Amino acid sequence: MYRLKLLKFLAQQAVKSGKPQKANTLLNIKQYPHLLNCKFRENAQTEVLTSNTRLFSHAANIPQEKTEQEFLVRLKNDPDTFGDPEEREEIYEKDLEEEKDWSEKTIPLKRQSTKQYADMIKALIKQHKIKEAIDVVEVKMIKEDKVKPENYIYNLLIGACGRVGYTKKAFSVYNQMKKRGLKITAGTYTALFNACANSPWPEDGLTRARKLQNIMIEKMYEPNDTNYHAMIKAFGRCGDLPAAFKLVDEMAAKKVKITGDTMNFLLQACIQDREAGFRHALLLWRKMVDKRIAPNLYTYNLILRCVRDCGLGNLEVTNETLQIILKKNLRLSGGDNKLLLEGSNDGKCLIQSNELVGEVDHCRPNLMARVPHLGNIISLSEITKPEDRLLLVGGLRGFLGNMTESGCTPDIKSFTQLLDCLPGSEAAEKELLREMKRLGVKPDIDFFNMLIKKRSMRFDYESAKAVLNDMKKYNYRPNLITYGVLSLGCKTKEEALELLKEMEAHSYRLNTEILGAMLHQACYHKNFPYVLEIMEISLRENVKPNKKFMECLHDFKKKCKDISNDKENTLSQSGFFQKGFRIFQMRYKTWLDEVEVDDSEDVHPWAQFRQTSDTDSRHYKDKSQRFKARHLSRFKVKTSTKRKGNER
Repeated sequence: MYRLKLLKFLAQQAVKSGKPQKANTLLNIKQYPHLLNCKFRENAQTEVLTSNTRLFSHAANIPQEKTEQEFLVRLKNDPDTFGDPEEREEIYEKDLEEEKDWSEKTIPLKRQSTKQYADMIKALIKQHKIKEAIDVVEVKMIKEDKVKPENYIYNLLIGACGRVGYTKKAFSVYNQMKKRGLKITAGTYTALFNACANSPWPEDGLTRARKLQNIMIEKMYEPNDTNYHAMIKAFGRCGDLPAAFKLVDEMAAKKVKITGDTMNFLLQACIQDREAGFRHALLLWRKMVDKRIAPNLYTYNLILRCVRDCGLGNLEVTNETLQIILKKNLRLSGGDNKLLLEGSNDGKCLIQSNELVGEVDHCRPNLMARVPHLGNIISLSEITKPEDRLLLVGGLRGFLGNMTESGCTPDIKSFTQLLDCLPGSEAAEKELLREMKRLGVKPDIDFFNMLIKKRSMRFDYESAKAVLNDMKKYNYRPNLITYGVLSLGCKTKEEALELLKEMEAHSYRLNTEILGAMLHQACYHKNFPYVLEIMEISLRENVKPNKKFMECLHDFKKKCKDISNDKENTLSQSGFFQKGFRIFQMRYKTWLDEVEVDDSEDVHPWAQFRQTSDTDSRHYKDKSQRFKARHLSRFKVKTSTKRKGNER
């Protein structure tokens, strides 16, 4: 109160001396809204008009004859004043400017509800504006509106950060929740484990997941089925497959229901094991059959991922696994199955199964059938390709038949993954297209792009181009990815230029991936004019080559140098090769100085979430709001002579 008296007295003295602007500065109407009704006349003889507010009405009754020194002496001896008035705090200009900026911001007439803040955050998350959503909480709510966020608001942020892999920020928000004493709910743990699963660095995600699990144990928190699924997903994707299986055993011990979703998360964990994930997937499938857990479409698509990307692992362990599967489910007419490992006389690993009684009357293997069987003879040591593993689960027809028995209809994603697992023959691809037509599944542009790529990878370029005619039947236009996979078949400079003209006709811009595919073909065929043309195109079209592009050129130069120095190589005796290599070396040195390499691959994966944004959360409009929100007056009193742009 005495501080206000002093300010009032100094304001009177400023008015008398003909400085009303200084009086306004001292009172700082922005900081004291209860003095908004006070008005000052610019005349030097006028006095300050008193405010209508009774609380400060006595401040205007200070005698005019009292000097400033007497007033300060009286204020110094005030028993309500603490501390030595001579001790003054150091004030820096930047601190004053920052405090002034915050004080000049508009004070909201009415705080918004939690639902309104939540709707604002959800709208930004839906637009993938994670940085702006974080600013709503950390800037608008806490600093501007002085609102304490609830745990629901924090859970929204943790979930959004977790879905995009911003693990560090998700745990930072979690620590803020604990500091504020907010309740940690089941949804919080689920979102945190999901953040660990989506981390760009599996090692970091695994470390955080283990620490979080230990915290749950220390707090004696009992996870629910959703928590367990998130934990399985986190440990599985981060590479700790034993921990993922251990969690399922814990669920069974605590009598938490194990569903198809549980098995799907375990299949995701199997996919991370590139060496033996397919073997784990087979065991999981047999467990599902034994427990009578119904698979869904997602289950079959995950199994196809295992077929495509994962192997069987160690042969001895695989042999024991298959023996367990067959002993449990097969009804044999005679002796035991014989599994011959590597090291026999013929050097092959043979699995010979006896004839099945009644139910199995064919010799094709199918380990996913209700009664699994391996057929007649399969060379286990040679099962290294996706088409070999697909044969173990019944092949194309057997796999689709199993889906039909389970009441699942394959979608376009299923057929796209089956395309990757088929043998490299046009007959197998046509059979797949017939099955798609029979089941009423329409191929999309991505399916045709994969078909072009598959044919180009086996050097069947003519049939790859023929896919464009099939695309026209479904009224599809080639997109940028289509031209990218077509570039894999450009063996000569002329074919590459023709493809580039076609791209230009369809208004597609060249990128480094397409140029890199062409460069790979040029280097493979040792075609120096083709290589030089690709280098010139990158400069002419202003295409920044990436690291892979530069490594390809560097390796090409190294291989050509080795060939040139090898006198026994017939290619080194060729004058055309020596001349082409000499021209390439000369141009390569100057080209390195002219080209600008794209280093976007080195950008931190979280950089996009740390950039400053011009988006202001205060400009968010609630679509459900019928009436416009009230605003304070935009008039601001000018308090500084240095800045002339404050009034607006």
